[in-house]
Amino acid sequence: MSKNPDIDFSDAKQDRSKKTLDDLLQAAYEIVEAAEPTAFTSRTLADKAGYSKGTLTKRLGPVENVFLWAIAKGRDIKANQAANMIAQFDPQLSVHDFIEAFVDDGFSHINATTTKVMQFYDQRFTKTYGLTPDYFDWIFILVDPYVKLCKRNQTNTFIAPSKDEARMMFRAIHAVLERPFASDDPIAGTAEHRRIVIDTLTRLLAK
Repeated sequence: MSKNPDIDFSDAKQDRSKKTLDDLLQAAYEIVEAAEPTAFTSRTLADKAGYSKGTLTKRLGPVENVFLWAIAKGRDIKANQAANMIAQFDPQLSVHDFIEAFVDDGFSHINATTTKVMQFYDQRFTKTYGLTPDYFDWIFILVDPYVKLCKRNQTNTFIAPSKDEARMMFRAIHAVLERPFASDDPIAGTAEHRRIVIDTLTRLLAK
């Protein structure tokens, strides 16, 4: 999740209104998971959480921030799921099996989030905060489990990268797998996109 303090509500959770804050954040997360940015409004959030718009402003500040927070939370949950998939991948299966499973898993998560939500986050976050140095760093949660997978895999089909090499690999993977959705590229999510991503990952990851 972004480290920007303006969308980090962890400190506020220490006061007596923790339940109110938790209710509002949970409501925002559920609205985001429905994946319709036109509903990312103070009225929708107030109705969903059962609090007044005044309470929203008092507890959260600009309502847009809570939706940015909720989008980042959902993204981090999905990244953790991908990390767990890598960590549990059968060491008897080849790099080609891994690539197909990883790409299909990634496509399914992106489709659930929807392109519109990704675009909302990119546009609203960067307009307010700029393109921060850690903007894409959430992908690095995949590095450690992947490096460990390469070491324990028994098929001799994986390149065994260092952590620095793996970080650069996942930057490239992110660019070719996810960013076409965020940039509304016509190829995004198609069979041809899947083929290109699999071919690219094969060149990056396979011996």
